[in-house]
Amino acid sequence: MEPDLIRVALQADESSIRDLFERSGMVQIVESAPEVLVWHLPSDSDGLPAELRAALADPHGPGIVALTDDHPSRWFEEAMHLGVDDVLCLPQSAQSLGMAAAKARASRARRASAMSAHSLPSASRAGRDAHVFTVFSTKGGSGKTVIATNFAVCFARQGLRTLLVDLDLHSGDDALVLGLSPRWTVLDLVQSPGDLDAEKLAGFVTRHTSGVDLLPAPTRPDEEELVAIDRLDPLLEVARRSYDAVVIDTSASFSPATLLAIDHTDTLILVGASDVPTIKSLKIALETLDLLEMNLPDMRILMNRSGAKVGLEDRDVERTLRRQITYTLPSDKAIPVSVNRGQPVVVDNPKSRVARALQEIAQSLHAAVGSRQ
Repeated sequence: MEPDLIRVALQADESSIRDLFERSGMVQIVESAPEVLVWHLPSDSDGLPAELRAALADPHGPGIVALTDDHPSRWFEEAMHLGVDDVLCLPQSAQSLGMAAAKARASRARRASAMSAHSLPSASRAGRDAHVFTVFSTKGGSGKTVIATNFAVCFARQGLRTLLVDLDLHSGDDALVLGLSPRWTVLDLVQSPGDLDAEKLAGFVTRHTSGVDLLPAPTRPDEEELVAIDRLDPLLEVARRSYDAVVIDTSASFSPATLLAIDHTDTLILVGASDVPTIKSLKIALETLDLLEMNLPDMRILMNRSGAKVGLEDRDVERTLRRQITYTLPSDKAIPVSVNRGQPVVVDNPKSRVARALQEIAQSLHAAVGSRQ
């Protein structure tokens, strides 16, 4: 009979640590789908890396073992508070490392068992439909995709079961911004035979390390026309019943998919920026929403790259729109850097001005979820 090896991924593939784990006879080193993550951290680190905190924030994620070369006085307390399963000071025997991996896998199994009732979107979630946030702009390059993905990550890290749906069916980039390579897209889901339900939806999403489930847009622009709009409506209904928060990223137009998303929306986040073409586009979008008589219970205007020295102040924009700006995001080079790295800025550079602003806005929006449940 084959031994029940523990699937372990090393955050830094150091040959000496790999050899010790493999010599234990208890572990299989893997690149994907690990049961246990192992991090080798400097003892004098000021805190845990953002990637490790994101992994610890995922209640469905693998067990975590932290290794250090000396007593981790600075980050030990934070690690224990956030739920690291074991911390070991090197050197250790192969058997000790194998036992640490076994302990972490057992802890993971206990967490999964404790959360099984919460994970089922049926009786335990009766009467607790998700709050649907739609991020929309009629101007390309406004930053709506970066905003939508970072909000979704923030919600997940706040403890909400979060689904991010990329309904920019022509050129959606949510997977790119999150650094994911999904196997399935929304096209695969809506073309799958049979009725849409929570179990089927769960089989088509891709999990980000933050805990966000992503349902990405089709991979090629020509596949947009293959997505049947009449199949998106039951999809969004199932999503609402299966999660605490659903974030929808739309195309930069009033496409059929965008109109459907707005129709399902509890909070519409309309994204603008401090330049004349974008403000003009935002004004037309507001007028169009009025003409369409969309029954929007909650609409908020978010000005991206606010404060940039382009001659337009927020008060000037408010006079033009005849609407109050709800939120502002500063211009920050941390955004393009994070996109190039395939990481949300709230994970890649959480102390940056824009990351802190996104986190504060997401916390404000989180209150809207509580009002629905």
